[in-house]
Amino acid sequence: MGKEFTYKMSKQILERAGKPLRTREEAILLLLYTIRMFDASIFIPEERNEKVIISIDKMNRIFYLIENKIFSMQFPFCIEHNSEQDSIVIYHSVTGTVISPMVLSFLIEAFEKMNRIEVDFDTIFEIIMEPEVKSEEFTSRIMWQLISYLLKYDLGYLRFDVDPEQENGKIHPLNHLDICLDNAASYKIGLEREIEFEDMKNILDITTECWYLT
Repeated sequence: MGKEFTYKMSKQILERAGKPLRTREEAILLLLYTIRMFDASIFIPEERNEKVIISIDKMNRIFYLIENKIFSMQFPFCIEHNSEQDSIVIYHSVTGTVISPMVLSFLIEAFEKMNRIEVDFDTIFEIIMEPEVKSEEFTSRIMWQLISYLLKYDLGYLRFDVDPEQENGKIHPLNHLDICLDNAASYKIGLEREIEFEDMKNILDITTECWYLT
């Protein structure tokens, strides 16, 4: 993969990332809160080992590195790095909308509501029409486009676990990959050894040689 951005993980993100993700809404909320964390990451203690890494090339991928676990999802937005200010700009490729603090707050509020109640069109319509943040640049149409995109884009969820508590021979190997987010669609692949971040990144990088199941 090409560019990489590494951030120290805040306590809030560590708590969210450490819990099993059960729904798309929970996964999207983790991503949105992570984006909010980026500006504050410089204030997080250096000794913290947990990290968030975004790798960009053929695919945009975000990785969460915590004890005994590495998991990754497709990062839903584009990133440009401002080398002069050593900062990044995150934006939606279709609308060109910059994911500013205002836009981020709207999306977090919307997905928090959707995570608490059953989602239907009326619910989403009410969420879009309710906020007072609409402006010439951030219209109801753009709100709908962002929510719609996040609700249907492919998360590409993949998690590596070292799980001594649930280890059960070949039924639940100590080292394994969990693939897909939804329990009804998820499956695991046992591994003979623990893998590191570079291994995980390599598995997902379509520009490198493939890994093989044996």
